[in-house]
Amino acid sequence: MTTIPPMPHATYPDETRLSIQLFTIEETGLGPYVGLPVTSLWLDDTPHLFTRETAEQIARDVTRDDLCMSYAFSADGTLTLQWTDDYDALGRVIIVVPDVHGRYLIGGMWPWAVWGADDAPHTAGQAAFALGAAEYRWTAEKCTEHPEDLEHLYVRGREEAHRVSLGRDQPRTTVPFDIDPVRTPLIVRSRPVSRFYRPLPPGALESAIRPVAAGAVGPGDLVVGGFTPPHPDIVRRRSQWFGDAYVAAPALWDAACECTSCETIRAHCGPAPAVGRLVMKKEIDGECVVWDGDDIALIIPASLLPAPA
Repeated sequence: MTTIPPMPHATYPDETRLSIQLFTIEETGLGPYVGLPVTSLWLDDTPHLFTRETAEQIARDVTRDDLCMSYAFSADGTLTLQWTDDYDALGRVIIVVPDVHGRYLIGGMWPWAVWGADDAPHTAGQAAFALGAAEYRWTAEKCTEHPEDLEHLYVRGREEAHRVSLGRDQPRTTVPFDIDPVRTPLIVRSRPVSRFYRPLPPGALESAIRPVAAGAVGPGDLVVGGFTPPHPDIVRRRSQWFGDAYVAAPALWDAACECTSCETIRAHCGPAPAVGRLVMKKEIDGECVVWDGDDIALIIPASLLPAPA
């Protein structure tokens, strides 16, 4: 007889909150479904991102368990969910087109809940899968060991979390992440939600934001913020979000440029660092947006943005 593994950890060992979330449909015991919330604050009707495999499982579950739904996947991957006529005479339909990474934004047709939060009974297999998802960023030596008959479910949970968070099969060269947290401790707060911060472009997800050296920013990357300048009395540099994100078009800085921004930099910022300076973009009025190459930017890499229409 196998034992049920412990419930998933709420945070990583360094107290960072999980980027993925384990969902169920409220009061059903279904799941756990490994999803990626697209907002830091979500309600029970908020849509979340799921892989094709999880979307298929959700669709099978809501059909099999008499939740009065029908579903179909078309040849191009589009998912159609519909209430049956017995439940909804209006025949409500939701059509979900996968994003460029094959993920489905699903929600609004039933109440989502955090899997395991209601102490509902679950099987050892469900718990092993859930724990694998929760520990998807852990190295092999830290991972929880399971009996042989549960190990494959734990591995599946890890793989599903990697897929939905784009942590798997993503080329290193297109997703730079070159900041050493030991040499450069950083604190990244959630992006503020207020009238002073415009929403990110459609399809641009906060979960894809990462810190990189400004010199590593590439054309098409979406620049969403930076960090407080280094200071001898401040150990950890804190994120500073921009009210308007912008698409980078980096170019070498022209030290002879006569725009106001460049004149200010020459007068007050001293010589360029060894790694150089760059112009991240040109404003409409011709002003340069200048970064030192060793500054730290917060970006969404172009490879994680939706393809242009």
